[in-house]
Amino acid sequence: MPLYKILADYLPEAILVGDSTAPVYAGNHLVSQPVPRRYFNASTGYGTLGYGLPAALGAQLARPDLPVVALVGDGGVMFTLSEIATAVEARLPVVIVLWHNAGYEEIRRYMDANGVARLGVDIQAPNFLTLAEGFGCPGMLVESPAELANALDNREPNGPLLIEIDAAAWQKNLMSPGDNNEE
Repeated sequence: MPLYKILADYLPEAILVGDSTAPVYAGNHLVSQPVPRRYFNASTGYGTLGYGLPAALGAQLARPDLPVVALVGDGGVMFTLSEIATAVEARLPVVIVLWHNAGYEEIRRYMDANGVARLGVDIQAPNFLTLAEGFGCPGMLVESPAELANALDNREPNGPLLIEIDAAAWQKNLMSPGDNNEE
């Protein structure tokens, strides 16, 4: 998965902390960190939404010598969005990678596959970049692996950064002709 390759290339020593979101579910099968305690998450099927961001702040406090990445989804981060203010106030350089797929994709997929009418899975998400800015956290929208690499390469190391990935655009860019990034 290009997401994890880019994270490994640009933040090879990073602690990856995941919430319940599609990239983390995939990461449970794809990620193999070179040393212990560098990848942990709440994507175990028990719906622990909101865990990723505060757990990443805790990891950053415990290991200030290492970069920390919070892998969150647009639905799960809504449970603990105010923790961005904590990261700003404490000047924690956590990179918040927000997978925006307009709802609870895993649940939505199961509902559709089983003929269940969608209820509560297509959420109205806020403008996350505006909210991050309101907390004093810089943010940027990325739509491709190349844009993610650029965002990581140009981040400021003295505070948090929100990187919102438009999931639909990202997947479309992966499928476009001439793109060497395979999912």
